[in-house]
Amino acid sequence: MNIRNKFLLGFCLIFLIGTMCGCGFSNQNENDNSNKVNMYNDNDKIVQENNNYTYINCNFSRNNNVIEIKYGSFSGIDTICFLEAKEDTEITFDYDSTVDNGKFKAVLINPKNEVETIVEGTDQSSKTIKLTKGQYSFKNVGANAAGKIKISFSSNSAVKITEDKK
Repeated sequence: MNIRNKFLLGFCLIFLIGTMCGCGFSNQNENDNSNKVNMYNDNDKIVQENNNYTYINCNFSRNNNVIEIKYGSFSGIDTICFLEAKEDTEITFDYDSTVDNGKFKAVLINPKNEVETIVEGTDQSSKTIKLTKGQYSFKNVGANAAGKIKISFSSNSAVKITEDKK
């Protein structure tokens, strides 16, 4: 075999290996995103402590008890904050949610790991929920979602809102 044929064979092998690896990585990303999309209706996944999400873009701001998020291509589960109820009380969520594409919901996970949907899809309203003493987590859940949400929390001083689980 002459040098030209060896070079051509080597080039073809490198090209073939590169193509196969590239497709494998691409397929892995598709499977990963598919898993995140499938989490949308899976409460067992939603209540887990770990986050598993992807945003193509996300603008997040928090000012006192008001959270505003503009998101694009959001899939998965993202913990936004934690609420600590020092005693039995109530909390009111005032929200304005606009979903341009996909599916989106904001949920509250109680100390018994039960999921309470605060808002799903496009909606503007408020919701009051009774809290028992304990730790709650507030999460966004999306499936290829794009849109924005503004949500405010109001309660008495028995509820502490933090970004970290204490």
